[in-house]
Amino acid sequence: MRVAEVIINRPAKKMNSPFSYAVPEHLGTIMPGTRVAVPLGRTREEGILIGYRELEEVPSYQIKPIQAVLDKEPWFTPEMLATAKRLSEYYLCALSEALSLFTIDKKQLKSYERPKEQWLLVEPWFKPEHIPPKRKRQRELGFYLQELGTASVHSLQKDGFTLPVIKQVMTYEGITVEERYSKTKTKFDARQAKDLPLTDEQLRCYEPIQKAVLASEAGTFLLHGVTGSGKTQIYMKAAKDCLIKDKIAIVLVPEIMLTNQIVKRFVDTFGDEVVVFHSKLTISERYNNWERLRRKDSHIIIGARSAVFAPTDDIGLIIVDEEHDTSYKQEDMVRYHARMVARWRAEANSCPLILGSATPSIESYYLAKQGQYTLLELKHRIFHQPLPKVQIIDMKEEMVYGNYSVFSSAMSHLIRQTLTNKEQMIILLNRRGFSTFVMCRDCGEPIKCPHCDIAMVYHREGEELRCHYCEHHEPVPTVCPHCGSHKIKFFGSGTQKVEEELQRNFRDARIARLDQDVTAKKGNGEQILNDFGEGRYDILLGTQMVAKGHDFKGVTAVGVLTADSVLNIPLYSASERTFDLLTQVAGRAGRSTGKGQVVIQTYNPLHYAIIKSKAHDYVGFYEEEIKARELLGYPPLGSMMHFRIQHKEEAKAMDIAERIVAALEPFAVPGELDVMGPYQEGIKKVRDLYRVAIMVRGNHLEKIKEYIYTSWIFTQEGLQIDVDPV
Repeated sequence: MRVAEVIINRPAKKMNSPFSYAVPEHLGTIMPGTRVAVPLGRTREEGILIGYRELEEVPSYQIKPIQAVLDKEPWFTPEMLATAKRLSEYYLCALSEALSLFTIDKKQLKSYERPKEQWLLVEPWFKPEHIPPKRKRQRELGFYLQELGTASVHSLQKDGFTLPVIKQVMTYEGITVEERYSKTKTKFDARQAKDLPLTDEQLRCYEPIQKAVLASEAGTFLLHGVTGSGKTQIYMKAAKDCLIKDKIAIVLVPEIMLTNQIVKRFVDTFGDEVVVFHSKLTISERYNNWERLRRKDSHIIIGARSAVFAPTDDIGLIIVDEEHDTSYKQEDMVRYHARMVARWRAEANSCPLILGSATPSIESYYLAKQGQYTLLELKHRIFHQPLPKVQIIDMKEEMVYGNYSVFSSAMSHLIRQTLTNKEQMIILLNRRGFSTFVMCRDCGEPIKCPHCDIAMVYHREGEELRCHYCEHHEPVPTVCPHCGSHKIKFFGSGTQKVEEELQRNFRDARIARLDQDVTAKKGNGEQILNDFGEGRYDILLGTQMVAKGHDFKGVTAVGVLTADSVLNIPLYSASERTFDLLTQVAGRAGRSTGKGQVVIQTYNPLHYAIIKSKAHDYVGFYEEEIKARELLGYPPLGSMMHFRIQHKEEAKAMDIAERIVAALEPFAVPGELDVMGPYQEGIKKVRDLYRVAIMVRGNHLEKIKEYIYTSWIFTQEGLQIDVDPV
């Protein structure tokens, strides 16, 4: 007996195994990857048919039938099903959760009218001369259409033709009306971009990529190019080759809001071939863009990490820009890394993968050095524009000389010089808010969030304290809740406070702030970046948002106020993150005609991450960092899994953690695999849930993963598993 294997479309690990259903004759053949409606208990559920299985004998229990088919054709291709299965087993998530990444969301899976446009197509036998001369506008439209060949009703209206005129022309012989999915919505109008010739250095990097794209050869290229070296131009050349093959190109960027420039360049070059995918699109817009890809109305998708799940099995190229960026790691629900999924999809589609960065991840550079990736290098900026000059300022010395300001004397001088020269400056401070914490001077206790074990941040706007973990907010207390003292003091400087100091010290400066508080309102961030790019602001102050992928011609200066903010985070990758952030933000300066200058303020000027960033010396940093990781067995020299157990009772969380450790300890091998914990996390409570952690570290984690995937640990309530934490 042949039965269909169906995964119920619910994000529940307890339902990770497929259910068997009979296929009624009237439904015909249902292809794997098709959504179906099935009975489950007393309810009707949506499921995904993932395959078939032969039963050796008829079971004693009743096999219920599939009730309905929900797709005209399979949504999931065989490659998508296989990738979802691989992702589920690697990242230890439910298969239904992995499959859901290839769709929009639960609402999208319901029926609704999909947005379409009417297009007029001119057939060879169409004769505009046959339109009566007295119908002047219809005749004009006829000749216009004959010249274009095809056009949408919307575009014709933009060109000045009224809807009644268009509808009349639709009725003429030789005009075919076709419904198509809408073009993608961007803030840019397509225009003919200049096809700039590649430099000799760019050409050396492009040629092996071109060969792989045209030959449909799998392989990973690590494009290591200094800031401003023209990586995007190579991406576009490779995408053009992909279009020649009539295949789909996926271009991943860390955050869509911060990468309008790359979108604009692709739209200028490829026009309607480009669709953009990000979280701020409506469900209707997302479905529309997905359908354009599936139908090949468009061939290039640009998006943040979720765009790696584009629903197509005809991928000819995948590009991961700024591949080092931690934004590619999903931090909730399914904790996948888009770079890893991109590798899997490129392998499955026999196409090249380009990983591009001025500061490649340690993992990617290590694999390139081992010969698993092809290393391509751009060592110079276009037109040989020099890299910016970087000055390191020891803030301890500033205090010795009596300067307790957030700005060192060198920073103040650079700001004044930049303003005098009518140039622009970016200032990085990786702390939002006004003061980083509020503390009682008598008892020394900070004012903490009542729901999280973390000090709240003072925000001048609204005169309140906010928790950046659960967003709890409350008025600033007049007395200490711990001892009743009135001696409440504000410590540290956030972006709001620095903005205020800038306005006070540089009164004529036009200052814009860019942080999560500002960008919470839709469109704010894009508008600020656009205005800064057009010269409406002199100084852009912000968190690490200001460091990513921008190319502002007027920026000649960059300031970093607290280089140690990332360095002091208790993570194995803290040094790498610091080097990346400093090098990337420094690279925003002097990308056009002016020479770039950078001032970095730190309390730890002798740390190798800071020293190497001054010289823009990625290779030197890598060599120092890989030695440290080799000693401790950190990635890429080993693998890691982080377990977080959350419970409203602290003792219960610890009890669950101890049971998990006991179950995993048989896999421990001294020097090869360690199970560490349980231990309290640095922040022991978030959103009223206590957090206990376990870390597994070793050379090979395949067997322990296989055990977890099929054991009680996999379905343990309150457990989050993060494979390859960053």
